[in-house]
Amino acid sequence: MQCVLTKSVAAGALVAAMLAAAPAIATESDDAGLFIVRQLEQPPQEASALVRNYAQMNDDWLFLAEFGLAGGQVTALKICYPEIGPDIVAAGMHTMAMMPCGHFAFYEEDGQSMMSMLDLSFMTTLDPHPALEDARATASPAFAAMLADVLGVDIGS
Repeated sequence: MQCVLTKSVAAGALVAAMLAAAPAIATESDDAGLFIVRQLEQPPQEASALVRNYAQMNDDWLFLAEFGLAGGQVTALKICYPEIGPDIVAAGMHTMAMMPCGHFAFYEEDGQSMMSMLDLSFMTTLDPHPALEDARATASPAFAAMLADVLGVDIGS
């Protein structure tokens, strides 16, 4: 019981620290840690629809979910790039929870349409397995090309 309680307290402290840092990260207009944040030309709903439609119509991508957050102020998308699935499996079954996905949020901030995305290096931050580095090296350019084509956004690769 003590071990479980200690883990719960440690997890709670980690979440509290992440939440305390969140406002600074959310307002950055450039890369901030593991978040890629970009201004958009399209309204958030249009931008999320463009990305969703691209993933649904392109065999290289897998659309998983779209849902509203913060009372509808944010549209969240989760799309995957299945080509790197074998790299994820090679890193160990425990890493399947992060199957090659892009996690996006589309929203307005101070009247400006915005997109945030987890940088795919989150995978190697969570587990430094070489296969996850291979996955990141393969998927990052694919996400960069997709977002450049669909939204005209440069996220690097």
